[in-house]
Amino acid sequence: MTREDPQMKLRLPLELKDALTLAAQENNRSINAEVVKRLEESIGAAALQGRATEIDDRTLDLFAEKVGKVLDDREKKRKKV
Repeated sequence: MTREDPQMKLRLPLELKDALTLAAQENNRSINAEVVKRLEESIGAAALQGRATEIDDRTLDLFAEKVGKVLDDREKKRKKV
């Protein structure tokens, strides 16, 4: 997340804010990061799937080629050792 991401004010019951604060501390996150993580888990998966873009065959081929090259290079380095 960046500072350019939209911001919003939110009213919460004190008990809920306290629970979020505690959860954020336990998970080594800011309160904001904790809220975002929990929202992503509850509604994000379904919502984000709808925004996923399809990858065309050319892109997949380029990716496979790159991965193949990386694996070949790694194998060559192992043989040198």
